[in-house]
Amino acid sequence: MPRLPALAAAAVRIACLGLGCMAMTSPAPAVAAAPLRTAAQDNNTIKFNLKGEPKGVCVEVFQAIERIEPGLRFTGWNQPMSLPRVESALVENQIDVFCGLIRTPAREAKFSFIDVPVYTVRHRIAVRADDDVQVRSLDDIRKLGPANVVIVLKGTAHEELLRRFGGLSLDASAQNLDVNLRKLLHGRGRFLYHTENALLRYIEMEKLGGQIKLLPAVLKEDQILFAVSRSLPAATVDRLRNALQHMADRGELKKIYAAYKEE
Repeated sequence: MPRLPALAAAAVRIACLGLGCMAMTSPAPAVAAAPLRTAAQDNNTIKFNLKGEPKGVCVEVFQAIERIEPGLRFTGWNQPMSLPRVESALVENQIDVFCGLIRTPAREAKFSFIDVPVYTVRHRIAVRADDDVQVRSLDDIRKLGPANVVIVLKGTAHEELLRRFGGLSLDASAQNLDVNLRKLLHGRGRFLYHTENALLRYIEMEKLGGQIKLLPAVLKEDQILFAVSRSLPAATVDRLRNALQHMADRGELKKIYAAYKEE
């Protein structure tokens, strides 16, 4: 007479055959995607404040995405790079994603963007407080002549925009906004072109409110977007896009940026 264990094993084999050999164990858990390599932007405390609190818009967005989409993780956000270096790293597949960049023709030729704005920036002009000049457009500046130098950060979308516009005398030799504010203050240029929020924040940080002012005209608005390497798998890009869209739909992106917006 067969022993009980043998009978049990035979019963299992019969059951397996009758059910089409369905799996008798629970499915294995899904494997998380590899961490997404990124970087911080140096000298931009609105996006990445590596020396204190709050941590920066982009760091908060990374953390929110990780909560929404547990399969996504970011690494390297505390390693600062210049913008030209960030762009090279995206092209060379040394980083997978970056928060955040303005879309330009030159950049779009090298890597991709996720069309969910993290926030929107306004372009404005700073001048010395005692300068009574009134300009409402880049064309107004161009008409003033070549002696009216426009200071702009090197390697940025702003520099690319001004060079495409043409006919302007540019000083694009520095990569730090605080350096450019000092250049403006000491007469190295008449105008400083940058985003409104960053200008307001750095003027306050450097205690230059009585010496530098912003002209009222808004020259342009741009969206800050996630840039992604073209080597990043489409499925991962979709997961990232869905997480960002979820945050946008719930107003979370606006809420994060509002905490960093200068009035």
